[in-house]
Amino acid sequence: MNRIAVIADIVASRAIEDRPLIQKQLCEVLAALNARSDSGILSPYTITLGDEFQAVFSTADSLFRDAFTILAALYPVRVRFSFGVGTIDTPINFWQAIGMDGPAFHHAREGIEELKRIRGSFDVNGVETPDQGLLKQSLALASHVTRKWNRKRLAVFLQLHDRVPVKTIADTVRLSDKAVYKSIDHGALRIILRLLEEITTLLNTQLGGE
Repeated sequence: MNRIAVIADIVASRAIEDRPLIQKQLCEVLAALNARSDSGILSPYTITLGDEFQAVFSTADSLFRDAFTILAALYPVRVRFSFGVGTIDTPINFWQAIGMDGPAFHHAREGIEELKRIRGSFDVNGVETPDQGLLKQSLALASHVTRKWNRKRLAVFLQLHDRVPVKTIADTVRLSDKAVYKSIDHGALRIILRLLEEITTLLNTQLGGE
């Protein structure tokens, strides 16, 4: 059965002035994400190479929300996220995302290398559809748009994703209602949200077959 392997890494980690702080923040946000019970996570987020981490999922439902949660927690540090769709040839490690192999991980690794080359934020590989090119270019566009978001816009997006009313968002991020609407409009937040929802649906269709 197809799964989704996630491989992500911190961009230019060696140039970060306070690397211990970023490592602490990364550990904290990954621990919080791993603690959920309804995310479709099979093998939890695990730091593997200091600035790289990975996980395995049975569904795509929480992939992008997780990614933006991590981006918000580490802001202004950038992170690359590669999603590989395929089988896992080894037994699933339900305690740590290590010691596993298969096409899903190969596709995810391919995506990380591509993101390093094009300086993108999101990529997906292993999707068996004539629309693979459109999918990858859509993620390239999302990468370009979201790379310009500041911390508050990331916070607004996460709450918009959770269908939180604008008034509540404004109170939480300490902005006026008008400023929240302006952020949504100028950052194309609703457009990006719908785009990522469509990609999530497409990815989920790839997960049912043997």
